[in-house]
Amino acid sequence: MTWILFLSVVGIILICLELFLPGMVVGTMGAICLVAAVLLTYAQHGVAAGNMAFVALLVCSVVAVIVWLTIFPKTAAGKMLITSRDLRDSKTADPQDDLLGRIGKALSPLRPAGVAMFDQRRVDVVAESGLIEPECPVKVVLVEGSRVVVRKI
Repeated sequence: MTWILFLSVVGIILICLELFLPGMVVGTMGAICLVAAVLLTYAQHGVAAGNMAFVALLVCSVVAVIVWLTIFPKTAAGKMLITSRDLRDSKTADPQDDLLGRIGKALSPLRPAGVAMFDQRRVDVVAESGLIEPECPVKVVLVEGSRVVVRKI
């Protein structure tokens, strides 16, 4: 009985830690501990007790993860790991939406990726189709985040 409780508690703790230590190693070890606890219960106490242990561990694991997710962010360690700033309005790269429709010239061969110049500004671009030779005029036809698609004109 002692091993069953020990494996159950360690398994639940390891699964909760997996939420903050990615890589599936700790969570897999926790799952193995829980399976071992259930199997020991089946072996030592029979089918009925094993079924009850399985359901109880499943419920306890879910409750423990929910409690962990609600309490941990309020602790000092949780506050250090979780950002409190609103990042919705932050930008990670220069906006390139202003390039849409602009005409420039290819600086390098676009096969399909390369570099083009638009108003004294070097931009990494992708050709819409085919190879575009250097010095050929190009037009920006699509901007998706940092991906700029050009067409030969």
